[in-house]
Amino acid sequence: MQTPQRRHRQLALGLAVSAVVATLAALASLYTVSLLPPGLHSRELQVSAAAAHVLVQLPPELTPTRRATTSDIESLSKRTALLGQLMASAPVVDEIARRMDVAPQEIAAVAQITGNVPATMKEPDSEQRGHDIVASHDRYRLDIQSKPNVPVLDVYTQAPTPAAARRLANAAIQGLRTSMRRRAARAGSDPAELVTLKRIGETRGGVINGGAAVQIAGLTFLVMFGVTWGLLLLGLRLRRRALTAPGDGERPTRATAVAWTPSGPSLALAVPAALPQLPRLPFGAPRATRSGGERASADDTPPPGPVGAVLSDGIGDWPRTTRLLPWLLAAFIAVLWLVPFNEIELSVSTPIDLKFDRLVLPVVFAAWILAIAAGGPASPRLRWTRIHTGVGIFVLLALLGVIFNAPYLSQTLEFDLAIKKLVLLVAYVSLFVIVASVVRRTEIRAFLTFTLVLGVICALGTIWEYRFKYNVFYDLSDKLLPGLFNVGVAESGAVDEIGRRLTRGPAELGLEAVAMLTMALPIAMVGIIHAHRARQRILYGLAACVLLAATISTYRKSAFLAPISVVATLVYFRRDYIKKLLPVGLVLVLAVPILSPGALGSIAQQLDKKRLGVATVSDRASDYDAIRPDLWAHFAIGRGFGTYDHTSYRILDSEILVRLVEMGVLGLAAYLFMSLCVVAGGRRLIRRGEPEFLPVAMCAASIAVAFIVMSALFDVLAFPHVPYLLMTWAGLLAVALSASPEET
Repeated sequence: MQTPQRRHRQLALGLAVSAVVATLAALASLYTVSLLPPGLHSRELQVSAAAAHVLVQLPPELTPTRRATTSDIESLSKRTALLGQLMASAPVVDEIARRMDVAPQEIAAVAQITGNVPATMKEPDSEQRGHDIVASHDRYRLDIQSKPNVPVLDVYTQAPTPAAARRLANAAIQGLRTSMRRRAARAGSDPAELVTLKRIGETRGGVINGGAAVQIAGLTFLVMFGVTWGLLLLGLRLRRRALTAPGDGERPTRATAVAWTPSGPSLALAVPAALPQLPRLPFGAPRATRSGGERASADDTPPPGPVGAVLSDGIGDWPRTTRLLPWLLAAFIAVLWLVPFNEIELSVSTPIDLKFDRLVLPVVFAAWILAIAAGGPASPRLRWTRIHTGVGIFVLLALLGVIFNAPYLSQTLEFDLAIKKLVLLVAYVSLFVIVASVVRRTEIRAFLTFTLVLGVICALGTIWEYRFKYNVFYDLSDKLLPGLFNVGVAESGAVDEIGRRLTRGPAELGLEAVAMLTMALPIAMVGIIHAHRARQRILYGLAACVLLAATISTYRKSAFLAPISVVATLVYFRRDYIKKLLPVGLVLVLAVPILSPGALGSIAQQLDKKRLGVATVSDRASDYDAIRPDLWAHFAIGRGFGTYDHTSYRILDSEILVRLVEMGVLGLAAYLFMSLCVVAGGRRLIRRGEPEFLPVAMCAASIAVAFIVMSALFDVLAFPHVPYLLMTWAGLLAVALSASPEET
């Protein structure tokens, strides 16, 4: 047995090693080492930009004496757009490079399409995207944009220093003038008849990512410190397990049991540690712990005597408890189901977008940290299961992908976007950790019931929106929240580009509402399967009808596919209960048209093969070919989590494709593995057949399967309601798995 002094030395040594490794990694992110000649060279992480604006005018000889009409301005604006394309052409770029005294290959020039054309026409195809990827590595960048309906050319440049960026902008304007004169001379035209380029104001420039080096080094240090520390702890734990493992013929190690007394815990008896789990004992009876002092059960029995009398109410099971954390967690779950938080933000200016969830979750997190620091019987119990492993691997690959691509992302000005997305990812994971540590196994059923009630309320509000074109979630949020918040507009009476009603409930889009309602449907279905009374079966059946009707009312084809994946998973795991589900299916078929009239037929028509050529389908099909250049450019770990912005590249209506582009093949495998860990955990509990944990196991497994299906249908991580709810379910399942001898 290790002494406290030895443990302290190991702790200090581990911290020192982790700090050294993290420091070296942070330095490597800022500097490169050359062997011939030996030296330390700083990476070019600083990016500067400049802007110049040019007014395109007709020569005075051709300017009519009459006042210019709208058609004259539009004609000149079209000519301005052509001049922008000319500035980005190879001959003009060669002239610009000569004036800059650099190689033409070091300058990437692009003329943006700013005309009034559909967004899908602006999205680059695979060939254009491949050219853009190659050009994105150039040190000098030239971005030309023509203003719609105004004869003004905006020239934006990017270079290592502000002076170089300004010189590049001036060289671009001079190079265009020179090219126009040469073309006129070759064509035999009079140069006096050319349009003139008049500069508007001075060329301005400066550093635009001054803090990038500090951010990159800081992120690298934190990640590598955590990774090194985690690996050291894992190695130490494996070493201790190998040293303490009993050999052949040896007696099994023994564990101690602790009994609560008014003065505190005391040693009660010794029991064989080979016992996988002791049954629940009456109030005040001794409970087993392992030799290291870790409790075999994650639930705490309140201490007897005067101490128990004082704390029995405070550490009881939710909702009959005065513990603060479960109530805060329940409040946040209510926000997830009933508040359009992603459309609510502070009206004041802040460095980051403070959505409503980013104001509420830190309060829960702070209370969680304080509860852990305070300790005691009611404090959170940190658990580790295979689901934690799956989530940890996914987050780790997301962090490493951003770190490895940090120089490239700094040059393309996308590193800040990656940091913002990583913060949101950490928020998702923090909810999972909080749920897995705060909720007790005896509280799982109460949280399932609470979630079903919230899901039914969400469904009723969605049906109300469908039938009366009134979104109660957006309207009440706007009325109840103070004027410090800005709430988005629901537009319940509007239709999309193919004529579908915009029914969204508390979500941002109808697809997100489908995913939310699908995540509540398994609770009702499992309740029908395991109900022992007709009254309970009827109530669960009504809840299933309301949830499915609300899902159908969104007019989305996913409203068919997502619930089907849930039902198929439940049938697979509980094939012996199919007879109980058949009557429910008949009731659902009859009830849905009554609750959401016309919606079911509309979705069925959308699935007709003659109507599958709409933009929502063809755009998804074209995405697979369009991402090939990005995939081959960053095959293993992607270009960086959260850096494929749809406003700059393409709208990828599939989280599978987004993970491929942003995290590569390894990241996609980790993403699927995270969901499969939930499925495997639920399957393990289902096979154990414990009635107490069957509902959460079946619900979590079916929701994870539906999450994978929905990941192929739209970018689920872009809509926070969905990953938040998935992490909540994963946390509840982790609580149930902590009772398994295989998981402890």
